[in-house]
Amino acid sequence: MAEPRKVAASSGGLTEIIGDPSEVAKGTRIFDDKQITHLSRFENRLFADALGSGASPYKVSLVFGDGREVKGKCSCVAARSRPFCKHAAALLVAWARAPEAFVTTDTAPAGAGGPAKKSVKKGKTETGELMKAGVAQVSTLVRELGLSGVTSLSEDRAEQVRALGESLRANGLRRLAARTVEVAALLEQAAARTGTFEPPVFTDLVADMLLTARKVEKHLGGEPLEDRYVEELIGKTWTKKDRAPIEGLTLVEYSFTTRTTPDNFLVRESRFLELGSGAHYTEKQILPAFLKTVEPKKSHAGVVLEEAKGGQYPGFPPRRLDLEDAKSTHPQDDSALRLLVKMALPDVGAALAAFQEHRKDVFAPELLPVALRVQTLLASGQRSQLVDSGDRGLFLPADSRLEEPFAAALEGATLKVVLGDVGLEAALPTLFPLAVVVETPEGLELRGLGLREATEEPTRRRRRRAKPEAPVAVPRSGWADAAREAGASRAAIALAEVRDELAEKFSNGLSSLSPRAVEPLVARLRELGLEKPGALLEALAQRPDAAERLDDFVKVYQVLGIALVRLAGAAQVQGDTLEPVPTHPSIHIRKPEAPLPPGEALLKRARGELSRYEAAAHAAHYYASLDADSLLESLYPAWSDGAASTFVARAVAARPKERVLEVVKQALSEHHSRMVRRTAIQVLGQLEVHAARVLLDGMTRKGHDAGLRLHAREVLNDVQARETGPASIAALAKVRQGRIRPLAQRALSEPTREARLAAVDQLEGLGLTQAWPVLRQVFYGDPSNEVRRRAAMALAWLGDSEVLDKYVHSVEARDTDDEEAKTAVYALGVLGDVRGAETLLAAFVDGWKPGVVSDSLKTFGLAMLEPAVRLAETRPEAMERQALRNLFERFPAEALSKVLLAHVEAARAHPERLTRFGTYLKLANENIHGAGKVVAAALLDIPDAAGDKTLSRAAKKTLGVKT
Repeated sequence: MAEPRKVAASSGGLTEIIGDPSEVAKGTRIFDDKQITHLSRFENRLFADALGSGASPYKVSLVFGDGREVKGKCSCVAARSRPFCKHAAALLVAWARAPEAFVTTDTAPAGAGGPAKKSVKKGKTETGELMKAGVAQVSTLVRELGLSGVTSLSEDRAEQVRALGESLRANGLRRLAARTVEVAALLEQAAARTGTFEPPVFTDLVADMLLTARKVEKHLGGEPLEDRYVEELIGKTWTKKDRAPIEGLTLVEYSFTTRTTPDNFLVRESRFLELGSGAHYTEKQILPAFLKTVEPKKSHAGVVLEEAKGGQYPGFPPRRLDLEDAKSTHPQDDSALRLLVKMALPDVGAALAAFQEHRKDVFAPELLPVALRVQTLLASGQRSQLVDSGDRGLFLPADSRLEEPFAAALEGATLKVVLGDVGLEAALPTLFPLAVVVETPEGLELRGLGLREATEEPTRRRRRRAKPEAPVAVPRSGWADAAREAGASRAAIALAEVRDELAEKFSNGLSSLSPRAVEPLVARLRELGLEKPGALLEALAQRPDAAERLDDFVKVYQVLGIALVRLAGAAQVQGDTLEPVPTHPSIHIRKPEAPLPPGEALLKRARGELSRYEAAAHAAHYYASLDADSLLESLYPAWSDGAASTFVARAVAARPKERVLEVVKQALSEHHSRMVRRTAIQVLGQLEVHAARVLLDGMTRKGHDAGLRLHAREVLNDVQARETGPASIAALAKVRQGRIRPLAQRALSEPTREARLAAVDQLEGLGLTQAWPVLRQVFYGDPSNEVRRRAAMALAWLGDSEVLDKYVHSVEARDTDDEEAKTAVYALGVLGDVRGAETLLAAFVDGWKPGVVSDSLKTFGLAMLEPAVRLAETRPEAMERQALRNLFERFPAEALSKVLLAHVEAARAHPERLTRFGTYLKLANENIHGAGKVVAAALLDIPDAAGDKTLSRAAKKTLGVKT
């Protein structure tokens, strides 16, 4: 990349350029007072904002010309009368003193200094010398780390390495700079004894640094460097003439992300699949994060770009494009997505073969984009797997963030294709997903997973610094354990163990690679059929000078890494031991031995002992084990459990219609939560009687909850279409999709937050459950907090219980994001799903925003009864909060008495029964409708309670009996 030349930081060097010592002095003061901000550079120009007397900052720029020519430009008044104002002088001071503080961009900031009058290239000699010096420094650092290891380094060495990385970036050594900064972070961990220091990560980085330094060194010595390596290793601003023209593309965008990099760049990126070739492309907009004047890049979600053309950058897949035009665009229809499925890799074996070929090039990026045909997602332990038609599995990353968006995307749909990047995580080939293609009754759909950081390189995900509360020892963990836990082959585990041990020895210094130390490793390599790397390892250990072992050690380590990719391969899955999750036909789990009741399953889920899919399967098995009459009488928990409501509606519809209608009328009472009433509406939709249609029609009238009115209208339309026949059902689905599609495209692709908010509002206003998938994509993936929160409320209002786990997690993490937790509390109240009640109660008892939480608790109605009583049992101190006791004030006496009497009966054999009896009486006494008398009378009929003076006195007082 062209850049301004270096400037001497001395006042004499600056005065030689500026000419006026007083302006240099003023500029220095401005720099020292930190009044010059947003430093950036583009080719031979520098830009900044300078604080002044006005409300808005001044826009300052410098243009470097031939020789020592530098021209300043500023929007201040003084700049009109002199070549260099004090603000331009401050910008030059900043460049002289802190060049690493300038962020680079491939677009000049709008309004920051105007267009350059003259395009000037930086001198090749100067650039080459700086790069040679940087390469030499890296080679020295690698040799030092190899000889000393990490344990003997001084505490300030990490800071020195980080400074080196920053200077390498300024000198155009992109890859070396990134790796050096990452090594600095690991050295800080090792020095501070915090977090988990992983020798394989450290060794991978250092090996990559050595190989990259050797490659760049040869290039600087005259060896040609392919353009794709220039882009990957060095980086360059590719002008339009450098980009290869390309046309005739048919592109489908499968991911759009907005992220800010650690060095404060804002990156907006579209990822495309080309339907004619199956190739992957990317379109990026990269700007300094502080720039607000550049129009944001727009997403192309929901459309197909036909006969697109533009310029193609050199590099590895996904190939970067500068899109110029498309002959036409049309909505993503079923035919386009069927072509996408056809172009996807046919199975896991094909994906692994492509990745193995990719990894043979040691300078290729760590990730390879793929579209892969799969049939199921096996949810098991920390690492789920994508399974193809041959029962071969490819691992997903050990990332809990994936669970919710996958569940939301696959509810009621059949998985066809997963799009994302294949890389290594813990020695295992892993697919980092971005989107899925699913099949629904309406046809194929492309659904994004909304993971804004999903393409982050896997090694960087592992390198994040941990922040424990107190210093801990630095464990030497490797990847063999992870491979073993994930079920990798014996050969892969054995090779991972060898590689782990080599990394461990390297982190302790090359002198630890003695002949005796490597002897068992060499033997194991030979057992694995890796004689050549084994012989090389044996030979390098014989060298008396440890420094001479470095190059061959890196060769051995890299070869074993390539072999590990091959051996890890695909995991074979035993399909006959699996079963689908009832609500998610494409998600499979291992069959549970015995179904757990919903309450127990929820507790295990909260403790991390069950995945959400396993908990859903247990709930389905439990409800399936109940007869229809039991379900009919079980408004709580069955009708109030969003995961069971559809199952309940179908099951109870088979019972006598008069009895079902009677229960439905009870369920539609406002004493019940919105989820109970939604289930009642679904039950009406299953009843093929005139009275059910009359009730549904009545629910669409004013006087009812607006969201439930819309749901009743949707269900009534479904009933009417079913009565008419299949053609009407298809026509209704088409009409609904026609209403949703343009709003969905706007919600996913509009560049402004306001436009996306408006689209979300309109999607909510449709009141259609078919809008759930796109609202989920917005909820999980929109770059704006405000838009995500609005989507969260829309989903709750429309009754989407599939995202309940996300709401619960946000409330439990309330200390880290106050606003998100507040939105989740409101959403849980609107949703009214009983599974969220205990989380709200816990926050309430902890005293977190009691006003906000109590409002949501009240919307649960009778659904709150059972969870509140359980909380009072398990946390007696909660009874000290008047606000909790107040929840029992207005419950109907009959419902409250029924629940409390059931708990009294269950507690009779409990060791702390007297304490529990007292709790039940206190709760009942809060009720203004007389539940206290019912509970008090029941307690006096129990000998233990009647014989306890305190409890007996309290019960008699409730009954008005003098003692």
